[in-house]
Amino acid sequence: MSTENATTGTDDELDRRNQILAAANECFAQLGHQRTSVQDVARVAGVSRGTVYRYFTDRDKLIDAAIEYGAQAFYSEVAEAMERESTLAEQLGALAETHATILLSHRTRNRLMADDDAFMRQIIADSDSAIRRTTTFLEPYVKDAQRRGEVGAGVEVLAASEWLARVIYSLTTVNEGICFDMEKPETVRRYVATFAVNGLR
Repeated sequence: MSTENATTGTDDELDRRNQILAAANECFAQLGHQRTSVQDVARVAGVSRGTVYRYFTDRDKLIDAAIEYGAQAFYSEVAEAMERESTLAEQLGALAETHATILLSHRTRNRLMADDDAFMRQIIADSDSAIRRTTTFLEPYVKDAQRRGEVGAGVEVLAASEWLARVIYSLTTVNEGICFDMEKPETVRRYVATFAVNGLR
């Protein structure tokens, strides 16, 4: 087999794996994590159950990989939105708006998260991992903001990043805000952009 054919084969394998993971995330949005079966994922991906098991030896490994795949897609989308902003406050606003838009999409396709017990259990179970991922994602943004003087020189970057990650993550459990409307992501953006960085000066 030539190097070119080997590379194509590897690319095809990666594409098929990503196809399965994207299908799993689509199933999560429609059914919730707990109700999603391997058969559901195979159907949405347009492959056999055997093909799914070829890439993932059991359902738990598929779920874990799909959550990580979804997180990477989320952070890629968020990074693109944040790239257009010049201050940490504006960047966090863009992150919050993107997050709120995704939550709104979930709620529109299904029912309110407060009524989706399985989804809420998954959110709680994944909370520590999600906050760690977001903290790691935010660290370079906070560090750059500190260099620009937007964050106090004495503020610990890791702690500040975790604080901001927890602020953003807390939006996941909100159905009705007092000073913002979860059904209008631009209001979430303004709320976070106005207040989130104030404690870091």
